[in-house]
Amino acid sequence: MDDRTLVLARLARTMALQTDSDPLPHRLCRSATDVLGAEGGAITLAYTGPERVTLCVTDDRAARLEDLQDLLGQGPGPTAYRTGHQVHVLVGDGDRRWPQFESSVLEAFGPINVHAIPIRPDHTTLGVFTCHVGSDRGLLLGRSSAQFLADAVGVALLRDPAAPVDVPGRPPGTSDEDKQAPWSSRAQVHQATGMVVAQLGIGPADALALLRAHAFARGATLDEVAAFVTDRVLDFSQIDDQTTRSTDS
Repeated sequence: MDDRTLVLARLARTMALQTDSDPLPHRLCRSATDVLGAEGGAITLAYTGPERVTLCVTDDRAARLEDLQDLLGQGPGPTAYRTGHQVHVLVGDGDRRWPQFESSVLEAFGPINVHAIPIRPDHTTLGVFTCHVGSDRGLLLGRSSAQFLADAVGVALLRDPAAPVDVPGRPPGTSDEDKQAPWSSRAQVHQATGMVVAQLGIGPADALALLRAHAFARGATLDEVAAFVTDRVLDFSQIDDQTTRSTDS
């Protein structure tokens, strides 16, 4: 089983533990944070643009880290958004890239690892997933698996009508794919969504998000993945979710 399938399996299991009371972006953010083994996380879109919006934070520390980077205009998040590359900093290790950010975070929290992963499902950076762990810890996933996870979350966010993803070039709401799909295709996706709901005990929005993430991982269309589910070739409850540390780079 490849790393992407393992990552999706862990995401599915973690989302199955979430409640439906919070919006999908919050459930995705918490689930991705757990899969990475981070202590907290945040998703911010259009990070350095005037339309910047933080969709969700998991804890007060993640919220403060986002506020500081927005206020100071510096830190791993803005850099990841501008460059499209992952950025990591061990605050307290003498990193000189963002002196104001370094001193402010040290004063607030002491030494801490901060990871910023650009969300770029279609090679255009939509936003940044930022997470933090203690100074003596790392993430459970390697760089390429962490990037895939952030991109898969981005795919789900782009298709969530409730998420304010009104960023340049990416209109919010239902995708053109959904609007143009024939009735039979939409019916099959609806049936597959219901089957995933039954398999994992999650809500329809989460089930559809997982179907889209799986399509992204396979390089397939949503219709094709829906067919895998309805034909019982793919059963999310049977995907092996062994949790081994990735060794990719």
